[in-house]
Amino acid sequence: MMQLYTTQSTQAIERFAIDQQSIPGLLLMKRAAYFSYQTLRRCYPDSQNVLVVCGTGNNGGDGLALAQYALIDGCNVSIALLGSQDRIKGDAQTCLQECLALGLSPQPFDSALLENVDTIVDAVFGTGLNQPVTGKYAEIFERLNETHTPILALDIPSGLQADTGNILGTAIRASHTCTFITHKPGLYTYLGPETAGKVHYSPLFLNQSNYSGHPPIAESHSLKYWLNQLPKTPASSHKGTRGTLLLIGGNHHMMGAIQLASLAALTTGAGLVKIITQTDHLTALTQAQPELMTYTQQDFEQQAASAKVIGIGPGLDQDDWAVDRFHETLNQDIPKVLDADALNLLAKSPQQDDDWVLTPHPGEAARLLGTSTEAIQSNRIEAVKRLQQKYGGVIVLKGNGTLVYDGKQMELCTAGNAGMAVGGMGDVLTGAITSFIAQGMDLYSAACLGVSLHAHSGDTLANQKSQAGVIPSDLALVMSQLLSYASKNA
Repeated sequence: MMQLYTTQSTQAIERFAIDQQSIPGLLLMKRAAYFSYQTLRRCYPDSQNVLVVCGTGNNGGDGLALAQYALIDGCNVSIALLGSQDRIKGDAQTCLQECLALGLSPQPFDSALLENVDTIVDAVFGTGLNQPVTGKYAEIFERLNETHTPILALDIPSGLQADTGNILGTAIRASHTCTFITHKPGLYTYLGPETAGKVHYSPLFLNQSNYSGHPPIAESHSLKYWLNQLPKTPASSHKGTRGTLLLIGGNHHMMGAIQLASLAALTTGAGLVKIITQTDHLTALTQAQPELMTYTQQDFEQQAASAKVIGIGPGLDQDDWAVDRFHETLNQDIPKVLDADALNLLAKSPQQDDDWVLTPHPGEAARLLGTSTEAIQSNRIEAVKRLQQKYGGVIVLKGNGTLVYDGKQMELCTAGNAGMAVGGMGDVLTGAITSFIAQGMDLYSAACLGVSLHAHSGDTLANQKSQAGVIPSDLALVMSQLLSYASKNA
């Protein structure tokens, strides 16, 4: 399990170690630098010419300490200092004096320093950055990004907001990032993953007592953890005990969406999958997937009465037929999963319910909150909290670093890839979450398992083919394979 902490909590944890446990700040700086240099050596064993780009704060101090380890190890080291040496204080100043004693003299940044460099270390700004990067700093960051030389960032790529994953003006794009003391949410959501590259973590030998009193803002569990929450299927099970669910959608010209959702429900273990859809889709759906039980709106009350959960939204549209199905569903006193146009209809007539799962992408989330997609993406953690406060239940905010939140606990999914950004992926997720609720999982666990299994299946497909070859119908089948593998290796 990975726990994620805000910048404020991280600073408090570090301050506790220094003030209450008498761990010198300089020692933490040296530990961070040593861990980072060892990571550099592992990732780039042939690296000999290292450029360390430093700021004047403690992040720059980490870089100055790393420069010493690299020099002692035999590397050719250059230090580019962004800012005046007079601004370097405290432990970072100590590291500067040590560099000078070794003959390492920082110099102002110049493009000539990039010649023959095979690795760049980003030690400009740390987690405390709270304003856009502009002017000469922005120009230098763009120049570094243009080199295509591998970049190792210390703690967080300079310009990346540590709590949100938003880019403050411009940011250095790292190949690897070494982060210290805590995992920062911004490394794993929105623009963080593509900016940070592969993340390497060290607690710098702090013990668990340092973290007490500072609850994480989110956690990230393995797929195996969530699979273990799925109730086991007894040998005496039959289709009725494995969960009956009802899916509603597939309006005119959108049959594929409800077909994908139902396929995912079947491949993730639901016992009976029933569909309410348009009359002209009934025959085609049963021919495509004979396991399905298909009905029209006239059968709604009877089928809803036998269902443990209703999933609504895939291919729903917003016409009169859709509006009627939407209100019928909301009047049912059973768990519900809302996606796609069900969310757009909810945005038009907001209400609260603690017994549903809402699965918006950023655009749908913006409509639910009456704001812009950009506002949602700029602070996804705050957005998912606002959604839950307004609508209740469990919120799944989809996107890079999908978040699941129930008002008390938050899960961040680090799996998934850009190849999954195609139509139909959300329908598959809806089917999976609905299936897990039907099988007896609580709403939060079902949402977390659905998100994790969905994302890992996408990664499996991307590894087997390519990101360009990831399609929703294949992903639904891979989810079944991962479930089978997990059950055999439990």
